[in-house]
Amino acid sequence: MDTLTILVLMLFFLLMEGFFSGSEMSVVSADRIKLRHDAAKGSRGAGLAIQMLEKPEWLLSTTLVGTNIAIVSNTSLATLLMVRLFGAENSWLVVPIITPIIWVFGEIVPKSVFQQRADQLTPRIIFVLRAASIIFSPILIIFTSVTKFFARLVGGVGPSPFTLREEIDLMLQLPADRGDIQPMERTMIRRMFSFGEIYARDIAIPLIEVVSIPQNATCGAMAQLAWESGHNKIPVYNGRVDDIVGMVSALDLLWEEGGQSLMPFIKPVRYVPEAKGIEELLMEFRKSGEGMAVVVDEYGAAEGIVTMEDILERVVGEISDEYDVGKPSAQQWLVPLEDGSYRVNPRIGLVTFQEKTGIVLPDGNYETLSGFLLEKARDIPAPGQVIQHENLTFTVKRASKKVIREVILKRG
Repeated sequence: MDTLTILVLMLFFLLMEGFFSGSEMSVVSADRIKLRHDAAKGSRGAGLAIQMLEKPEWLLSTTLVGTNIAIVSNTSLATLLMVRLFGAENSWLVVPIITPIIWVFGEIVPKSVFQQRADQLTPRIIFVLRAASIIFSPILIIFTSVTKFFARLVGGVGPSPFTLREEIDLMLQLPADRGDIQPMERTMIRRMFSFGEIYARDIAIPLIEVVSIPQNATCGAMAQLAWESGHNKIPVYNGRVDDIVGMVSALDLLWEEGGQSLMPFIKPVRYVPEAKGIEELLMEFRKSGEGMAVVVDEYGAAEGIVTMEDILERVVGEISDEYDVGKPSAQQWLVPLEDGSYRVNPRIGLVTFQEKTGIVLPDGNYETLSGFLLEKARDIPAPGQVIQHENLTFTVKRASKKVIREVILKRG
């Protein structure tokens, strides 16, 4: 993602935040008597506003969800922009430079403008709010239902629906045949609210896919590896690839002799446990100015690496960085073939797989199609092996002794 794209997205999310925060102030401040009068005279906007104001918790929940999505997305993009422009060590500049802009133009100015012209703006913006409430309806239905249920239990107004995450999580864990949430609704809710519940192990680049170099290598070997792999920063290991001791940047070796030892140029790297939450890790990246960490297990062995881009992708979607070299694009994960089958890269996430095929695979202790196939096969399948699931046939096209590389999917 280039700088211009980041700026365009930041402007979009800033306008989105301003709209939802201003809309909230507008509908709260609007004169309901005037709205009813205009509705009686045939104003569709005023009539819709009156209708939606009969359920204020629904309307305000819509604006709150929209505002929060915009704020989280803009903050993440702002951090990425600071890293791109001023380097990882100056990512803290997002606080004095970007935060005031988001605060002033995303909150203060829109709320002031919308409040002063609430009666004129509310009948116009209500159509957009109505569309947003439909988009967010799976989430809002759950919030309002749970709120009303608890309100009846306590005999009064229940707590804010945004404090009931635990109850919603329990509902999501129910089997599809026992719950009221449809599969696609389940996916939408999980993607919307899972950011704070994702751990480093969930998004780490597996060690088998990480390009690394031994610490006793030379600067020339490092330069050659950087050229061939397309990476600038490369992890350094001691003896075994799961014993990562630091990181080397190819830019630090530009004027060095090829035969010189790599040791003086090794920089410390952050180590994080596999159970570290990515929300907390993102805050640590922002404070320290670092952009990469090594994920280790309980024994201290490296399992993979996680970068700031990996975290931001959970919010703003795919971001291309140096560690994405060789990684399939969105179109390459699943390729339709002439006979109606699909050529699938098994590293495709289950959420993406469901969105592209409409096929809902059972939940389990895995995040990718490869994990599902390994669970079904109970072993690493060999090329040509067929794995059957209901009316789906997965034929392993390519595989190594360690991982499935490619499968062919047929229905029926």
